[in-house]
Amino acid sequence: MLTRRNELTYLNQLNFKLITINKKRVMKNLKLFTVILAGTFLMAACGGPSEKAAEISERLEPGERPENAVVKNIDMARSTVAWEGTKVTGRHDGTIGLSSGELYIVDDQIVGGNIVIDMTQIVVLDIEDPGTNARLRGHLESDDFFSVATFPEATFEMANIVKRENVAEGEPNYTISGNLTIKGITHGVTFPAHVHMENGAMTARADFDLDRTMWDVRFGSGRFFDNLGDNLIHDNFNMKLDIVAVN
Repeated sequence: MLTRRNELTYLNQLNFKLITINKKRVMKNLKLFTVILAGTFLMAACGGPSEKAAEISERLEPGERPENAVVKNIDMARSTVAWEGTKVTGRHDGTIGLSSGELYIVDDQIVGGNIVIDMTQIVVLDIEDPGTNARLRGHLESDDFFSVATFPEATFEMANIVKRENVAEGEPNYTISGNLTIKGITHGVTFPAHVHMENGAMTARADFDLDRTMWDVRFGSGRFFDNLGDNLIHDNFNMKLDIVAVN
């Protein structure tokens, strides 16, 4: 039989073992929580997975214009390219000008086309103060971002267009793939678009996100720089295309 002293010793040893086991469990759970938290932060830092993310691939084989295609020129006054970028502390948005472009039409269906974007016409819309607005615009034009002095144009050349069947009215009815060139770097991109013909004009609208780092726009990216804190800028930025083409 256990003496009173031995019993106390046994109980102390048992309590010590239980405390040790609980400590190990706590440390294990803490490590797991830390890994999950770090992964969540990394996803947020890089922009995270986006429901609107365009599929980015290697350069695609450009499509040829059919001989029977009707060429409609893009109406610069009625067409817009809008952008939005986000960071830890907020967001900025604006537009980019167009230089030229055309859509190819066969039997009132879009079959190809190209767009030339004028990077010298970057406009910031969300900042009212002229000085602050000019500073951001200048920064976007600098080598930190789009190197506009060296690469004044960006281009999108359609390579493959697939019509979607049985879609609700107003929903994207085409999947468009093409080569997007920014800063002299070309990648294939694929995104949904809503395209329709009305009164002789072809309208194409698309809303998608791009990972800017694929075109060597790395400033403030948590994927390439550490300890950015509030200076972190998300990798994904949003593009909204509203293109109108007429004869």
